Amino acid sequence: MWISALEIPGIEDDKADVKKLVQDHLSKKDIDKWLLVFDNADDIDMWVATLEELVPTSLERPHRLIDYLPQHERGCIIFTTRDKRIASKLALAQQKFEVPQMSDKVALDLFGKHLDSPVDNLQDAIVLLTKLTFLPLAIVQAAAYINENGITLAEYSSLLETKEEDVIDLLSEELESHGRYQQGMRNPVATTWLVSFDQIRRRYPLAAEYLSFMACMDPRGIPQSLLPPGPSRKKELESVGTLAAYSFISRRPIEGVLDRVLDLHRLVHLATRNWLRKESLLAQSAEKAIVRLEEVDGRWNEAEAVYDQILKTVRADHPATLTSIANLASTFWNQGRWDKAEKLEVQVMETYMTKLGADHPDTLTSIANLASTFWSQGRWDEAEKLEIQVMETYMMKLGADHPDTLTSIANLASTYRNQGRWGEAEKLEVQVMETYTMKMGVEHPDTLTSIANLALTYRNQGRWDEAEKLEVQVMETRTTKLGADHPDTLTSIANLASTCWKQGRWDEAEKLLIQLT
Repeated sequence: MWISALEIPGIEDDKADVKKLVQDHLSKKDIDKWLLVFDNADDIDMWVATLEELVPTSLERPHRLIDYLPQHERGCIIFTTRDKRIASKLALAQQKFEVPQMSDKVALDLFGKHLDSPVDNLQDAIVLLTKLTFLPLAIVQAAAYINENGITLAEYSSLLETKEEDVIDLLSEELESHGRYQQGMRNPVATTWLVSFDQIRRRYPLAAEYLSFMACMDPRGIPQSLLPPGPSRKKELESVGTLAAYSFISRRPIEGVLDRVLDLHRLVHLATRNWLRKESLLAQSAEKAIVRLEEVDGRWNEAEAVYDQILKTVRADHPATLTSIANLASTFWNQGRWDKAEKLEVQVMETYMTKLGADHPDTLTSIANLASTFWSQGRWDEAEKLEIQVMETYMMKLGADHPDTLTSIANLASTYRNQGRWGEAEKLEVQVMETYTMKMGVEHPDTLTSIANLALTYRNQGRWDEAEKLEVQVMETRTTKLGADHPDTLTSIANLASTCWKQGRWDEAEKLLIQLT
């Protein structure tokens, strides 16, 4: 029954506590039977005070909607919610009823009622409803689109197999309704998901992170142990529980194993990827997923599948995408997977070259990364060509004494050194060392690195006295500035020991090497 607000005394007062007035009215002894429905009760903050709010910082206890619920033997209250946790807080166990997924028969009845023409192919209808995961809103939305465009069920079903952006557009069609939503409902499927996702992001950040992670994977059969580690085991379990409570995922046991696999709802998978794409976060999430896949038992094939899938669904020239591709290339580089690294680095370099120009800092960084990959494989000519390009551009744009210029000169010197081109390497290394000494001082870490590089060139030529003099300088300065057990200090001690050893000065080499143990 409906109650006119005008029947409640005082409710027209602007300062009235309307919730309290309604509670009192429905709690009166002589009240008629009533039914109170709270639809979409999905925001827990509206209903229950947080633990922090319950800490007695004042004499007044905070009120939430649960405090205003009327109680009367002649009345009943119904809550609808997508969050099982809220249901547990608002009702006793025996008072909770979970609405299951629609059966084929019920879904067909709903579909048929909203179609202009009778269903003429039962098999096509079942296939389509399965793709829509029997979600009522999606079913009604599909019927409206079919009616408006005069297409067959099979044709609509085929649209759900196209690329993700097109499927999202299809599921975001405005839904006109002559019932509950008289003005129509904008993007019903996407809106329903987004409301829940916003609540999860606000209250359960790790759960939102897990959802973003799973959106980059195949939505079925994701091992729960594959999820990134959270701050605690408790937080991890709660986050997975939250996604299950919202029916975003379902959990299945693995026979004979303690682990479980997670299945992500197909429409949630699409909607999450769409949200990540619009927020320019899809490539970043994919990068995290790839790194995690490689951490856990080196699941290279799955990692590359994630990468290939992401490149199909994001703009390859978006800055965030390029950064993620470059990071993935770095991961391949660290694993010694040169072909994979080179392919990605060339893609990044060429895109930056086209979008930003040959002398942009990001372009030069990408060229230097590709040169490093060539260098690591001993492809000296290719590395040298790129390093000269970077050095000359930095020289022209930033000047000879800029740190980026000096780094590029040092890289080229290293390439010369590894080819035994001692004179060319020495000339560049002296230039770098003298510039750092003048600009940064003799004790600066970059200065000491440049001195150590020059010492290495001398040592490789058998110029022991010159090498030793520089190595002693580096070792003594690092010992004073960083301490005797700092990794850089230990490296300099090892270099000096090597110089002594190669001259047959065994006692001095042994004395130094003992310091390393």
